[in-house]
Amino acid sequence: MNIALIIPPSPGRTNIIRMIDCSHEAKANYLWQPNDFMIITSRAEPDDDVQFVDGTADALDNDQFLELIDAVRGDLVIIALSSVCWESDYAYFLKVKERFAAIPLYVLGDIFLEEAYRRHILEHCDGIIVNPYVLDLRSLATQRKDRTGRLSGVCITADGPLFPEGKRAVAVTSSPPRHELFQKTGYRFPFAMHVRFTTVTTMWGCPFTCTYCSDSKFPPILRSYEDVLRELVHVANLGIREIFFADKVFGFNRKSIDPLLATMRERFSFSWSCYFHPQLCDRNLLQDMKAAGCHTIIIGVDSADVRSLKRYRRYTEREQVERVIAEANDLRIDVCADFILGLEHEDEADILRTIEYALEIPIDFASFNIAAPLPGSDIRRSMNEAGVLKFGREGFDTCGRSGILGNRNITARRLRELRKTAFRRFYLRPSYLLRRLRRTRSVEHLLIQVQEMISMIRKI
Repeated sequence: MNIALIIPPSPGRTNIIRMIDCSHEAKANYLWQPNDFMIITSRAEPDDDVQFVDGTADALDNDQFLELIDAVRGDLVIIALSSVCWESDYAYFLKVKERFAAIPLYVLGDIFLEEAYRRHILEHCDGIIVNPYVLDLRSLATQRKDRTGRLSGVCITADGPLFPEGKRAVAVTSSPPRHELFQKTGYRFPFAMHVRFTTVTTMWGCPFTCTYCSDSKFPPILRSYEDVLRELVHVANLGIREIFFADKVFGFNRKSIDPLLATMRERFSFSWSCYFHPQLCDRNLLQDMKAAGCHTIIIGVDSADVRSLKRYRRYTEREQVERVIAEANDLRIDVCADFILGLEHEDEADILRTIEYALEIPIDFASFNIAAPLPGSDIRRSMNEAGVLKFGREGFDTCGRSGILGNRNITARRLRELRKTAFRRFYLRPSYLLRRLRRTRSVEHLLIQVQEMISMIRKI
């Protein structure tokens, strides 16, 4: 079977990351590998031919992209679309559809967390992929617009919930993804120590319920230790030394993670980074992660007033945040802290306190995100109920370069100014620059960091 995976070019050759749960423009020079597509390749049979066209990673113009699409042979076509550049992506979708009119065509993307967009796109395609780990690709290739049946991992009707089973964790078995397909030079990871990297997932989805985050909609999909180990052997055989673990919460499934870390320490020499949740902070876990090659963790701090986030069902204490930062510093693991500026209840004083907090705590990177009506989030629901959002007019992004709405206490313009202030105050401190130089491990690592810094400055 011939399987075609397609990502359209991004407007202005921006680095837009398209995923099932969320989409965003990169805040610097990086571009994540398309993790959902990587997972989909793990569902292919060994004799299946998988063709991959990424108009964003390869910085293709319209003609170059369509020339490659015209050369694709497909029994099944899957295209990734984004809420951040919906108009452009949808126009490319129609061009792809025209070229593959007789071929089963499926889509994936964060925008389809919204019922109106599900209803619209299902008039033009065979289904929406919502869980890549349970796909039966041969069924996708043979079932065409049958709204009465059911396809595992696929939404084929706009009515009803995307996940009827709710947030229940599910264990799966899969083959190693085809990592070799995703070794494009256009992919870059901001915290990597090596330019060449790949992405591995031990748990897809998220067990937490923060309502300002789209990930809260997706039930956890758990992989076994043996499953992940087979993938790591494949990655090592490809000569890849750098890994980004794309779990929304690395370490959640300790039954699998503990033996995995022990084996990584004994058998491999990977360097890697991951997302980590303050509620999982455990000295022994962090020690095992460090021994297995972890050099950077990304944590959600979100606000200086951590307790105020309980209204969004984020139940984290400030003490937990500060403990994980302290433990990581003690182990010489770098910390990137994510912050959200302009949540619905915040005013300018709240945002300024968050910026000051980012300057006070000993972290290595700060990602300042503007609160946005992400598909599937409560912020989006509130905006829809208020009549602020119009179908087809998207482009909202946490990067802050477009689509800022502000809230009842602060204007979009002022919110953008505060994000610029946060960036300048955090990254342009002499003490911060000295800390980064001290923590740089090699010339290759230094060059990656310098390129990201230059790109951030240009975007700000």
